Amino acid sequence: MENPGKRATQWLQSLQNSTPTPILSWLDHSNITNFFESFALRGIHVQQITHGRLFCTFTVPPRLEENGHWRAAALMTLVDDVCGAVIITCDLPLKVSVDYNVSYISPVKVQDEIEIDARVVGHKGGLSTVVVELRNKGTGELVALARQSMHNHPTFGHKAPLSKI
Repeated sequence: MENPGKRATQWLQSLQNSTPTPILSWLDHSNITNFFESFALRGIHVQQITHGRLFCTFTVPPRLEENGHWRAAALMTLVDDVCGAVIITCDLPLKVSVDYNVSYISPVKVQDEIEIDARVVGHKGGLSTVVVELRNKGTGELVALARQSMHNHPTFGHKAPLSKI
């Protein structure tokens, strides 16, 4: 059986290494999704990975800049994918988001290096909750705090008991 940490790392790498070609088609939205994920994730580095925890660094590139700062949508895309990866470290299947909240505390400038610390804080039935802290590596300042709850989707082939939350 393959190591869940290795699977999570490979999944993040596959997202950031997909070919970023925006093909606007009413029939196939997968290319658009892959474009945005690749665009937002390219350059993320996994530093430490354990069961239920993923620690990464990311230097904000000029392509994600808006008025000199990290574009909020790009930050949210990165956090969403990191949440999926940290759930994979628990040997669980990918899930669908049912609640997603990001608090932006301090702006991030282009070329700032960010530390991303994602932790699974609980599982109940098919529901998993992840908390992610993003800090400026140079200053240690908290720049964003995210919480995401994800639930098993029946088409993913993993059956879990219904949540009693």
